[in-house]
This record gives sequence, C-alpha cells and structure tokens, in this order.
Amino acid sequence: MTETKTALRVDVWADIVCPWCYVGEARLEKAATALAGEADVTIVPHAFELDPSHPHPQKVLEMLSQKYGRTLDEAQVMDSRVAGMAEAEGLPYTGDRFTANTFDAHRLVAAAAEFGVALDVMRAIQRGHFSGGLNLGDADALVATASGAGLPEARAREVLASDEYADSVRADQAQARQLGVTGVPFTVIANRFAVPGAAAQDHYESALRRGLEK
Repeated sequence: MTETKTALRVDVWADIVCPWCYVGEARLEKAATALAGEADVTIVPHAFELDPSHPHPQKVLEMLSQKYGRTLDEAQVMDSRVAGMAEAEGLPYTGDRFTANTFDAHRLVAAAAEFGVALDVMRAIQRGHFSGGLNLGDADALVATASGAGLPEARAREVLASDEYADSVRADQAQARQLGVTGVPFTVIANRFAVPGAAAQDHYESALRRGLEK
C-alpha cells in the first residue's frame, strides 16, 4: 500500500527581473525536490513589480548605475556578486542583458496558471532574461518563450493583445502590500509563516519541514 504524501502549498512573490528572486527560486525548488519523498510541494508564483514605472528596455548595468549613482564598472561589480550565486545554482546569467517593464510578462504567467504551467513559464522567462537571450519588451519573444514552456501560442498572443490578467497581477501586488512585503522574493509556506529574501537551500528545507508539522 502506497503511503499518501502530504500536500504543501508554497506561495512566492517575485519579479522576473529580480536576480535574488531568480536565485532564491532555484534554491527553493531544490529544497522541494529534497522533500519529494515526504511531501507534494506546489509552488505558486505571484506577481510583484520592483519598478512598475519602468518605461522601456534598458541595459541592466546602465539602470543600476543610474539607480544607485555608481559608475558602470561599479554596477558591474554589484551585478557580478549575484552572478556568482546564480552560477552556483546552475543558472544562466549575464550582465549583458536588458531590464524592462515586467507587467506583460507577469500577465502571461497568470494566464499560464490556467494550464497548470505558471511556474514553468515564469522559470522560462526568467532564464531567457538572465541569459541575455530574451528582451522583455519584445512581445513576439515573450510569446515564443511562454509557448515553449507550455502556454499555447494563440492564448499567449490573445493575452498580450488585451488587458487580460491585469487585474490578477494587481491583485497579487495588493495582497503583497497587505502582507507588508517591501522586497522580494517573499515566500509563504502553508499559509502559516514567511521566509523573506533569498534563503539558503537548507533554510528552505527546514522551513518546508516546519510547514509539514501539524
């Protein structure tokens, strides 16, 4: 007789262009895999825009330079710190990438939830962005990436040609504000307790085990 594993829901607020989210999610997924024999962990992504007013695609090092008042060389040093962490998790990463408004990308992730592939689409868009191969301001590129991860191409085009899921993205962000979230990633386990920031894999594992406790 097969023993039924405990279902464990994990909600994660993140922005697609947030490198700490990128790293944290990889660690969280590895922690969830480590518990595969004990629990069925479902990770549910939620939208959070770090810069909702970002008007157009911009080289990330230029953005960091302007935002923090640093030289381009200093901005590269800042970004390289996270690059090392990403590479340690086996993630593609380059400083030669564009940052952009992420609202439409988040809408595609929300649409993908209808097909059970929200996390897959989120992951694919992040990898495309951080590898430098995806310009988030390019609608055709977004559609190709999302469809490659399981969201039907026609549905992706319909979403981007409309305002579908805009309310869903805004609702995620409103919920984050209600929770007092000021930075991402922000992880809530079993609707009971939170893990702010990009934690180490063993920290996530411990938190997930706490979530399994009755």
